[in-house]
Amino acid sequence: MRTTTGSLIKWVASHRTYEANGDVLVGVEPVYKYGIIMKVSQRDSAYLAVASCDDGRWHIVNVHEDDYEILSEAHDG
Repeated sequence: MRTTTGSLIKWVASHRTYEANGDVLVGVEPVYKYGIIMKVSQRDSAYLAVASCDDGRWHIVNVHEDDYEILSEAHDG
């Protein structure tokens, strides 16, 4: 699936709990946010401006760094 304006996605916003793995903390219980892709960056398509469904705030999702999933893809035309 492509990252298209109007698509519904979910992404990991934070974690409820963490556990130690050596010297590193690892998130165990992800907290998901859901939102609609409002804009894909023209400079770097890895950055998405997403309007959150629960609070209406806009977030930047980086497709290379953030754990996200496209739930419903929008279609042009």
